[in-house]
Amino acid sequence: MRKFAYIILFIAPLSLIAQVEEHIRSGNHLYNDGEFDKAENAYSKALSQDAESYEGAFNLGDSYFRQEKYEEAAAQFESIAEDAKDANTKSWAYHNQGNSLLQNQKLDESIEAYKNALRSNPNNSAARYNMAYAQQMKKQEEEQDQKEDGEDKENEDKKDKEEKDNKDKGDEDKDKDEKGDEDEKKTDDSDENKEQQQPAQLSKEDAQRLLDAQKNQEQKTQDKLKELKAKKGQKVKIEKDW
Repeated sequence: MRKFAYIILFIAPLSLIAQVEEHIRSGNHLYNDGEFDKAENAYSKALSQDAESYEGAFNLGDSYFRQEKYEEAAAQFESIAEDAKDANTKSWAYHNQGNSLLQNQKLDESIEAYKNALRSNPNNSAARYNMAYAQQMKKQEEEQDQKEDGEDKENEDKKDKEEKDNKDKGDEDKDKDEKGDEDEKKTDDSDENKEQQQPAQLSKEDAQRLLDAQKNQEQKTQDKLKELKAKKGQKVKIEKDW
């Protein structure tokens, strides 16, 4: 009975390994056929039965990458690198993590991943090449940013100059308008003073009425003096009051 139990214990792991290998083979066929989503499922099944399967873990990361699931791929390869027992596996895991980060436009992080790959294996020429490529991309990006910043500053300076020129022109126009108003006011005042300085011009009718009024006033004055003379019996010299 004890012998039978030992046989079962040995058979179970062999059966499990066979299943893991079968899922990985199935995933590899699907991967080669370009069915990366189905390959992902197959590798996931293999890992569910053997979480330490290096081949299943690595190929799962590759299937993420081919589906452009770069964040998932980067996380998968980082996990492999952290758990890897040998330097070569660690180096290639970091290399693939760098590729995933690079595809996701995370240049600084990808460069650091390539450096980790080279720390694990200085002879990893692919990691060295890709790191140089990522560094060149970063340099170009920085130069582009500097160029855009320079253009933005130039445009801002140009805008400020235009605003200043417009303001100066506006102030100049305003001064001209104010000066024009002042000159116009002076002209009006001058015209008004001219009108005030000019003697009143009487029409013939007004002149005749004024003359008649003066004659009436003279007649009244003469009559009053005659009346006084008659009362007092004295001679009175009559003078015109106009």
